[in-house]
Amino acid sequence: MKSSHGQIVFQEYSFLNNSMDINNRKYLGSKQRLLNFISGVILEKSPQIETFIDGFAGTGVVANHFKKYALKIITNDLLYSNFIINKVFLASSEDNCNLDKLSAIIADLNTIEPRKGYVYTNYGGTYFTKNNAALIDGIREEIDNLYKNNECSEQEYYILLTSLLFAVDKIANTVGQYDAFLKNIGEPAYDSRGRHRIDSNVYKKIHLKLPQIDFSCNNEIYNQDLNLLIKKIEADVLYLDPPYNNRQYIDCYHVLENICRWEKPLLFGKTKKFKREHLKSRYSRKREAGTALAELIANAGVEHIFLSYNNEGIIPASLISGILKTRGRVELFEQEYGVFGNGAGRSQKRKIIERIYYCKVK
Repeated sequence: MKSSHGQIVFQEYSFLNNSMDINNRKYLGSKQRLLNFISGVILEKSPQIETFIDGFAGTGVVANHFKKYALKIITNDLLYSNFIINKVFLASSEDNCNLDKLSAIIADLNTIEPRKGYVYTNYGGTYFTKNNAALIDGIREEIDNLYKNNECSEQEYYILLTSLLFAVDKIANTVGQYDAFLKNIGEPAYDSRGRHRIDSNVYKKIHLKLPQIDFSCNNEIYNQDLNLLIKKIEADVLYLDPPYNNRQYIDCYHVLENICRWEKPLLFGKTKKFKREHLKSRYSRKREAGTALAELIANAGVEHIFLSYNNEGIIPASLISGILKTRGRVELFEQEYGVFGNGAGRSQKRKIIERIYYCKVK
């Protein structure tokens, strides 16, 4: 909102609670709405699970859901910003973190003074208001200082970063992805005719919350190329949810990845991206996706393979079935559901088909 002097000021608002959970993220391709379908198929075919691998875990929605069904969870994701979320919600214990201490630290971080640093210089006035960008700088530097000065453990460091990541995502000037920022930052949320101009959350002061954590220390969390990692891990159930199309996740979430890594690389272009070729997935390249999947399936030391893939994916259904049949008998399960969007700028709902390919390994 604007003050009488025309400057942007923070909008005051109250919080119903001061914590957040793993589902409080807007994430491309999230399986939150399909959990009943996915778990129904997996538990029908593998009712007793000792070790469950979620190879393309994203923000961990599926892996977190299966904590109550598996003795051990193994997750992997190529993005560091997803790795830390999974570390927090799947690998926190009374031995590696003190939630009372963290609650006090987060309260202090919410009172920190703004600093005109890396985020302010590169993202202020585009992805965030300048005020919030300066606050992100101050908070991010303080989190690093706490860890470097041994005032928080490594696990507590991940928890603080996750708290910051969720808070940053809440006040970002985007539609939930960071391929580009939205126009009209600095303008009121609504114009004189009542038309929506910008999400009012953008003008709210960034506010960190303590993640809602269920202690579970028996899990393994990785941040690697799954095609390499799969040769080193074993399980009875492997769940795969690879990218479906040519949109690279690092392009959609480069701002969050950059803030989490805090390496402060040079940025370029209107959308302020950094060099990130090493973080791009073969599964989002049409010429490479099928080959990558074949390599992965061939090296999987598991009893059951479940692959989520929708009818708009870049790997043909016949190729997926053929790859899986090299390891065993294949069954297909389908569920239709609605999604918003039909290309850039479209808001109407359309139907797509979510498919789960199941292979009982010979």
